[in-house]
Amino acid sequence: MKIAVYLIGFFCASVLAAQPGNEALARQYMENREYGKAADLYEDLSNRNPGDFNLYDAYLTALLMSKQNDKAEKLVSKRKKKFPQVIQYRVDEAFLMEKQGQVPEAEKQYKKVADMPDLSMQQYYEAADAFRRRSKYNWAIYVYERGEEQFGFAADFSTRLAQMYMETGNKTKGLEKYVQMVLMSGYAYEQSKQLFEMNVTDSADFAILRTILLKQLQRVPDNFELNDLLKWTFIKTKDWEAAFMQTRALDKRLKEKGVRLIELGDLCMSNDAWTVATKCYEYVKSLGTAGDYYYAAVSGLLETRFQQLKTEVKPAPETLLALETEMLQFLAESGYNDGTWRIASRLSDVYTQFKHTPGKAVDLLEKFYRTPGLSPKNQAEAKLALGEAYVADSDVWSSELLFAQVEKDFPEDPLGQEAKYRRARLSYYRSDYDWAMLQLDVLKGATTQLISNNAIRLALTITENLGLDSNYDALERFSKAELLLAQNKLEDAEREMDSIPKLYPGHSLSDEILLQKAIIRERQYRFEEAAELYNTLVVAFGHDILADNGWYRLGLLYEYKLKDPEKARKAYEKIVLDFPGSFFMPDARARFRKLRGDRMGS
Repeated sequence: MKIAVYLIGFFCASVLAAQPGNEALARQYMENREYGKAADLYEDLSNRNPGDFNLYDAYLTALLMSKQNDKAEKLVSKRKKKFPQVIQYRVDEAFLMEKQGQVPEAEKQYKKVADMPDLSMQQYYEAADAFRRRSKYNWAIYVYERGEEQFGFAADFSTRLAQMYMETGNKTKGLEKYVQMVLMSGYAYEQSKQLFEMNVTDSADFAILRTILLKQLQRVPDNFELNDLLKWTFIKTKDWEAAFMQTRALDKRLKEKGVRLIELGDLCMSNDAWTVATKCYEYVKSLGTAGDYYYAAVSGLLETRFQQLKTEVKPAPETLLALETEMLQFLAESGYNDGTWRIASRLSDVYTQFKHTPGKAVDLLEKFYRTPGLSPKNQAEAKLALGEAYVADSDVWSSELLFAQVEKDFPEDPLGQEAKYRRARLSYYRSDYDWAMLQLDVLKGATTQLISNNAIRLALTITENLGLDSNYDALERFSKAELLLAQNKLEDAEREMDSIPKLYPGHSLSDEILLQKAIIRERQYRFEEAAELYNTLVVAFGHDILADNGWYRLGLLYEYKLKDPEKARKAYEKIVLDFPGSFFMPDARARFRKLRGDRMGS
């Protein structure tokens, strides 16, 4: 049965049109399992075109499928005599023996073909291909091994041999061959990595490869490619501790002064591996202030602590003070420049989001964006952050001026589009909905998905909640509440929101109000109540535009604040299954896989 399936498959793939009408009819006969009729057609086609191997192969297939073994033997024998240089016919002779049950005789013939002396490189390829066509993979491997022995690594035998090992399930030998190719060829790391990316696809493969690399590194401990490939296996399986140890050892051996530890630290941080990220940066920092990457390490440490801060249930005042002090010290030592912008922006977030002292953020950012020599883009980023600090500090008009400057300076850049969106949002806060909509309509086609998504959502908030009788009161109350929320005036914001259902029962803003009240509860550290509100939102408005937003925020809440990974996983899974086009889909999928326990980095 296996041979039948193979032959039909090979036939369908190989037949080309020498005489299109007859071949099409023959192919139809084969598909209908009318093999005898197909054989009759192919006999004529093959006789007319004796040099066409594809027709020969299709004819042989039809004969075997129609049990015309005697005819098949005559066909092969005739072809072998007429074209003695074609190795395929010798293999087919043995193949027919095997079909007739003459297995020992067939094996002797296979070996005779595989051991033919004085083959050219091309003949080795032809012999291996002949065996592969008849699914005699072990003999194909044998031929490739002979070819590699004779012609060495310079030929393509090693690549084909490694592929054959992998295809036949001998992953250890296949990966050993690939590692040998790296050692003998001196492949660049990226080239080597691409080779393994294509062939190492699951945790078992990574375990085999790691064993092979460790064995080889005992022999050549200073080999750069093997060391980096070993680190790559740890990263792909998210074994961050092992990746750190391997990278640190490589850094010491090659005296690279920490550059790879910085890269690994950044990667760990992006994967929430805070402990190992901290180890990476601490190691580089320990190399001293004279090191090339000292300030990058300190910056990485501060960034890691800030990201951890965002996941804490309720940051302690002393934790906030310590981080603020360290960040101020870093800025004092390093100055205000492009290299310190990330930490300056994080410090402004500490002031506005955690300590609720936006005036301090304003002072910091005003000094920063006026610093001479700052790149135009970092200056624009600082202006955007300063604009947000102004909003939090109840100075909406100053923020308007800054956003307008950035929009003017970067008209075609995502920075300019972000500034335009923030100006539109300010107009929304001020109940100037017509002007806001003009800007948002442009931004729906923004080059970045985040800006486009935000613009679409705000536009829908406006268009779906304006009263049919031009009564803007409910929406004005809601937009005012959102401004109060941006200024961290939580009680005032909630009071405005609560007035809407009292005055306008069943208003279309109900889902928006649930979402914003849940956000308020989070800021008040009333996480169980926030979860109840999010759950109400996703149940009551499960098919509305905010449903995926609610599920995503619920997942983050369970993951980081309520420490319930199972409920977090289910929330993310809901987005993966029911909201494939959601803006939150990529991150939700990654978080779902992480909580499910996936080890691979794919």
